[in-house]
Amino acid sequence: MIFMITMTHDYSTCQTHDPERGPLWKNTLRSLPDHGLKIHANYVNRLEHKGYMVVEADSFEQIDAAFDPVLEMGHFEVTPVMQR
Repeated sequence: MIFMITMTHDYSTCQTHDPERGPLWKNTLRSLPDHGLKIHANYVNRLEHKGYMVVEADSFEQIDAAFDPVLEMGHFEVTPVMQR
C-alpha cells in the first residue's frame, strides 16, 4: 500500500536546530527501511514547519511502529493513496 504522510509542528517542537530532537528525527528516518517502509518521496517546507512523505508499506502498523520514537514532535496524518 502507498501512504501519504503529512507531518506538521510549530516552532516549539521543531527539531531542525534542537540538539536532541534533530538526531532522533534523522535516526528515525534512516530506520524506516528496517520497519519495512520504502520511501518514494520526502519533501519539506521549512518555513511552514511541514513535511510530506510518500511511503510504501504492507500495513499501517508498520508506519505506526516506525514513527513511534518521534510521535511527540508533531502531528502526523497518514492517508492511504493510489496512483492513477
